[in-house]
Amino acid sequence: MGNMLIRNIPDDVLLRLKEQARSAGKSTEQLAREALADKARPSREEIIRRMDAIRTSSKHVSGQQIIDEIRRDRDNNLGRHPGLDDDN
Repeated sequence: MGNMLIRNIPDDVLLRLKEQARSAGKSTEQLAREALADKARPSREEIIRRMDAIRTSSKHVSGQQIIDEIRRDRDNNLGRHPGLDDDN
């Protein structure tokens, strides 16, 4: 995990952050981390771009292929009880 030092935070901003942290039962550092994580969250547009990139690079699989694979998996595991048949 990385570290960051933030300088020149206005006094009123730091005071409000400390008060909010105290009210929430958190440390000022934790509240600041949460605020940074929230601000750095990808936008809806970025998420859609990422999904489109994954979709473009993925091989198309038909519904019938999915059904066939499920049936093949069930046939291979017929009679097995996950968790009960394990040696552990």
